[in-house]
Amino acid sequence: MGPQSLFIQIRKNPWFLLQEYLRETLIFTSLIALLLLLPVDRPTLVNWAIPGLLICAIMYGCALSSFLHNTSHGNIPNKLLNRIIGEWCGAWVSYGYTNFVMIHMLHHQFSDEELDPVNPKGMNFLLFLSAPMRYMIKTTKQYLFMVHQAVPHYAQIMQAQTAVFHMNLILRVSFWYLLLGQDLFVWFYLPTLLTNFAIYAHINYVCHRDHADGSVEVVNLNHNLYYKLANLLTFGGYFHKNHHQKLSSFNPSLMNNDIWEPTPGTGVAHYFSLNDIWGERRKERLTLSQLYPKAAQRLQAHMSDILR
Repeated sequence: MGPQSLFIQIRKNPWFLLQEYLRETLIFTSLIALLLLLPVDRPTLVNWAIPGLLICAIMYGCALSSFLHNTSHGNIPNKLLNRIIGEWCGAWVSYGYTNFVMIHMLHHQFSDEELDPVNPKGMNFLLFLSAPMRYMIKTTKQYLFMVHQAVPHYAQIMQAQTAVFHMNLILRVSFWYLLLGQDLFVWFYLPTLLTNFAIYAHINYVCHRDHADGSVEVVNLNHNLYYKLANLLTFGGYFHKNHHQKLSSFNPSLMNNDIWEPTPGTGVAHYFSLNDIWGERRKERLTLSQLYPKAAQRLQAHMSDILR
């Protein structure tokens, strides 16, 4: 099943996510049981190897973000291979491929609106970085309740799938700990996870730049050494404007590029493009209903599609 089909099932079938989560529970419980029963020799790291391993972990975390993102658009030519790579990446980041597809589809359909799960509305970067999953869960729940509000007992279905979702987070992390062993888990797995979370948060925060009138401009960033290196490792991850224009491009840096240039300035925040964007001032300027008048219309269109 491709990413589009997954999202269609999420919208049409109120039980679909719970069924997917239970399937994943069975898979990872079985894998953990197998690892506990079979003796596996895990490597013990020597101190001098740790710096090199950390560098590899950061590079892998960056590449992982690109492959997970691209598989959510079906950009690996072979459908089966696309799903296998997507499931691997989803398992590594702990929250699963199906959930990433749902979040990313909503991001594109409701970009910078109330139902965009990765919209940093009213948040500074540190707040947005500190708890991205909490905001994504909150927004996707809001969307799912709107889509399935007519389903009897959907609140109970949501409670069950939320509980199983969090259990699966623990199961996936436990699986990687048992498979990799303590040393590789601490010095490779966790750094890749943190790198992946950080780069997704940064891309979503700085590549959607809000303006004083409430509008948002999606931009390409490649103007200093950090962005050039990060774009190399993520296959053009910060060419976000290009990506929104052509979702099927595996590496959007290869398209015609319109690079956003910041106003002159100094300091860490300026270097990483965090100045003059989002933050608390967005709350003060307009209410959510004023900022996102299109969200209800788009959701109504989705409901019409589902009922056809």
